[in-house]
Amino acid sequence: MPNRALGLPLLAACFSLTLAAQNAPVLRPQNTEIGGFIGASYGIDKTRAMGGGNVAYAVSRVVMPYAEFSYFPGIGRKETVPISGGQTATFNFSIPISDFHGGVHLRVPIADSRIIPYGVFGAGLLRSSSRTERVTIATGGTTGNTTIPVTIPSETSFAVNGGGGIRYYVNERFGVRAEAKLYKPTGNFKDVFGKVEFGVFFQLH
Repeated sequence: MPNRALGLPLLAACFSLTLAAQNAPVLRPQNTEIGGFIGASYGIDKTRAMGGGNVAYAVSRVVMPYAEFSYFPGIGRKETVPISGGQTATFNFSIPISDFHGGVHLRVPIADSRIIPYGVFGAGLLRSSSRTERVTIATGGTTGNTTIPVTIPSETSFAVNGGGGIRYYVNERFGVRAEAKLYKPTGNFKDVFGKVEFGVFFQLH
């Protein structure tokens, strides 16, 4: 009787471990992942909403190349313009930016875990449209302030980015992830800015 009483809990424990192993995520190679995300950008002025989507392909359980599109309704920028008397003035403004880039996720498999951390590295293009900003500059004197129109030309800049994140696999088909990343643009717009995002993904076997 004692042996039977001891055997039943052991059998139940073994059964539970078997189910857990079956339900653990499998990072299979040669599957495609699609996903969408929302989040926030942060830079030289304040935090702003953003969103986008991506598609990735698992070359192996670790290496996952991807392509991604993001839209930033406003990224803080800084501009220096000439004013009267040979002086210059620097002002802050925001401008919408579209980002299209490719890169690689490097996943870190953890045995029997639904939580998979990863690093991310990428490079691509940042595109902003032309626009006119009206800027008020304190000039002193009798007028006090001067308002001038400043044309911001359109620009396509190369940028590199990097960061990391965590995937949580609800099952082998569906999961959620969180990611943080920094961008380093080139060209006229050189200010480093970042983003944090939260999204869902689907695996297509």
